[in-house]
Amino acid sequence: MNRLISHRITLLLLLLIPLLALGSCKKNRTVKPLSQLKKEQRRAIDRLIKESSFRIVNRNDETLPETIDPNVFYKLSNGLYLRVIDKGSARPEVGKTVVAVEIKGYFFNDSQAKGAEFDNVSEAGVRPLLFRYISQYSSDGTVHYSPINDGGLTTVYDNLLCEGVAFPMSVLGNGAVVELIVPFELGPSQNYTAGNSIYVQRASYVFYEKPKQ
Repeated sequence: MNRLISHRITLLLLLLIPLLALGSCKKNRTVKPLSQLKKEQRRAIDRLIKESSFRIVNRNDETLPETIDPNVFYKLSNGLYLRVIDKGSARPEVGKTVVAVEIKGYFFNDSQAKGAEFDNVSEAGVRPLLFRYISQYSSDGTVHYSPINDGGLTTVYDNLLCEGVAFPMSVLGNGAVVELIVPFELGPSQNYTAGNSIYVQRASYVFYEKPKQ
């Protein structure tokens, strides 16, 4: 129990310290120059790939090939690394389908190979992340999620919901299971200024409610 509490406190600090330091979560305000953060992130991701012996296949767009190799990470044009363990079945409906996500993984950066961990897959009493699937253009690119609280209490885990975690629903379906490397540009906005990326060891997606026919 103490270990669980410690992990959640560390996660909370990791998500909130950059926000408190700047008084803003706007992506154009960074502690370090963006160019430096990106160079450091490149080194950190390359290290993770090398140490884990991941196979990478580059894509020129944000789609997956017709025949998906479950043994590789597809690096999409938006920067997301996506390994498909199970592609799921029915695709979500834009503006209608609500998705429940369970994720397990950790933060990492150039100076720390493994930072704060998160896990709402195996931790008891931690509800999944909920979002309505959308496809909406913004200045930062297309956004594929709209957070839903569902009347429950907000937890620190809710802050993990981001474009990188939600994006797989744009190419996969109900019951999908994936592994992700999420660059900070697609990660939680509160943590953008610190340049922390996320390695998601497992993310599973289940439709929280069936889309209307």
